[in-house]
Amino acid sequence: MEYRKLILFLALIFANVATYAQDNKFALADSTAEQLYNAGDWKQLIVFGNKSIADSLDFPGLRFKMGYAYMVTGNYKAAISQFTQVLNKDSFNSTARLYAYYCNTYLNNDLGASYHAAYLDKETLHSIKITALGLVDADAESGIKLPNNNQRDNGFFERIGISNRLGWRLQLEQSAISFNQNIFRSSYKDKDNNKDLLGKTDKQLEYFIKTQFAFNNYLAIVGSYHYIYTTYRSNINNSNLGLLGIKYTGRYIDLQGDINFGKLINKTLKQYNARMDFYPLGNLNLYTISRASVLNLSGANNFIYSQAIGFKVLNKTWIETLATFGNQDDYLDADGLYVYNSIDPTKFKCGETVFYQLSSHALLDLNYIYENKTDVYRAVNYNQNSVTLGITWKF
Repeated sequence: MEYRKLILFLALIFANVATYAQDNKFALADSTAEQLYNAGDWKQLIVFGNKSIADSLDFPGLRFKMGYAYMVTGNYKAAISQFTQVLNKDSFNSTARLYAYYCNTYLNNDLGASYHAAYLDKETLHSIKITALGLVDADAESGIKLPNNNQRDNGFFERIGISNRLGWRLQLEQSAISFNQNIFRSSYKDKDNNKDLLGKTDKQLEYFIKTQFAFNNYLAIVGSYHYIYTTYRSNINNSNLGLLGIKYTGRYIDLQGDINFGKLINKTLKQYNARMDFYPLGNLNLYTISRASVLNLSGANNFIYSQAIGFKVLNKTWIETLATFGNQDDYLDADGLYVYNSIDPTKFKCGETVFYQLSSHALLDLNYIYENKTDVYRAVNYNQNSVTLGITWKF
């Protein structure tokens, strides 16, 4: 009996010593982080914080200081991850919530920013000028398509759009779109005699609507609807297309899976998409967008792959390079916003977009696209060059 009491006594002493030592470790880690935070030594704070967490010294105060260090050094993705850890322990930490809002804004993640804004007090909301029901942005773009084909006239594309919040977790986008192009078919007797060309206009009027709902800080559901009114060669077609998907926002990688479905010019369409956005620096200074699609058009399958890379080249200037491979006949892009159902299918596409920040509210973009297309009436390939100018106004 005495032996058992001695063992228990020694165990209690050991437990107290271990607890005291652990408390000292936490206190030392907190003190060191505080010193680095006050000194503004952000890089060393990040190194120290990651090492402490790896050594199981993890607490909200350390996460908050690391989040701030990541934020001021421009790694907004990592900063959001740290502030989320703080908010998981204390959802009423208004400073962490505000910083998470700002970091999402810097990443152009309006829905993520809005989600965090829902937890801010009225005074803070007033200072950052945001409301649950309000405008997010408005944009417009106009472009011309220049085909290297004497039986295809220039094409003209216009779009205006607006986005607004219908609540802290719900965002709505709408666009009105038009496209026009004259299509010529020469007589088989004299293909070079322009007088024999029979001209018809491919004209399309479109309406697009998209909604996003945030379940939480990581998951959102995406849905869209696209209506297209097409007139060509005395034929009128009404096309209806939908999209349903889910998006996951991670520390450095965002993932989305979705499906497009509906009728396009009397053809049954299903398109399955998987997309990955990668931010290796945790910001928009460097990013990649990868998208793989399987397009099922009236029972025939096509695989399409799109790859974009963007980076900041100057203080207010970004460049994005894009290439898309595969038969893009009736291909749907950008969550169903762009529908490539022109007369002639595109076999390959690549291009460049330059973004320039005109002001804190205005973003200008200039886009060039090269396409290799196939003339459906003559079964010959030709090239097409497109230039589009756009502007976005952030409210």
